Amino acid sequence: MSDSDLEGVSTESDSSSELDVGSKRFNPLKALYSAKLKVPVPKARLHDNVSTLEGKQNVLGGFTERFDEARIKQIRAEQNTKKLTLLKGNQLPQRRFLPEQGPVVRTVSKRHTKNLFVRLKAGFDGPLGQLQMWMNDRKRVRVYIRKQKGVRGHVSGVPEIMDKHWNLVLSDVCETWTRRKYRYSENSQHPDSMEAPSDCTARLRRLGIVLPEMKVRPADGKKNVIITRKVPQLLVKGEMVVLVTLEPSEPQASTSKEKK
Repeated sequence: MSDSDLEGVSTESDSSSELDVGSKRFNPLKALYSAKLKVPVPKARLHDNVSTLEGKQNVLGGFTERFDEARIKQIRAEQNTKKLTLLKGNQLPQRRFLPEQGPVVRTVSKRHTKNLFVRLKAGFDGPLGQLQMWMNDRKRVRVYIRKQKGVRGHVSGVPEIMDKHWNLVLSDVCETWTRRKYRYSENSQHPDSMEAPSDCTARLRRLGIVLPEMKVRPADGKKNVIITRKVPQLLVKGEMVVLVTLEPSEPQASTSKEKK
């Protein structure tokens, strides 16, 4: 027998052993692409992976036991029932975590804790500190408001909140300002050529807008009038503030009897 014949027999035997699932020379890669592979058990049950098969066989007692799906379900049902009977009363089963699987401790970022209320709690120094003291004591203050040129008027109320830019929120506000009379208006039109003003109060009420009542009284001069109105709340921007002082109390009449 020639060497070439021996080589042909050895290669043929080697290839058949590589396609045999029970052989030690089994080559899964070659068996995957070979058309000569014969499945030992044509009706074998399919599993997702080897770990699934291994887990089911361990439930039965190892790979020496015969595979039985009904038996596996029965064993697992008995195990679950046994676990439930060990619990006391209405106690629910607790999931056990590893140390690295525990809840993460939430830490609040300090960058987001800076706000107006924290700043007010820390307190201000200087004039802002005095204003904060009046705000804490619920005292009425008078805030002088500027216009483009000069002082427009003043606003008196109880400060509710403030910030470092002198932005103020006042409650129970009484606003007083001075303006020129319509006859002495600063526009260039002649009073006779101007249209007569019309009252829009009824129209605003239909729209759901209620304007505060304004009281007009003459000023010291002949060209100006003083207007006063009351509003429940008012926001004063810091760029409009000229001066902040305590509301001066009205002089009280003396009750003492004059000496004769």
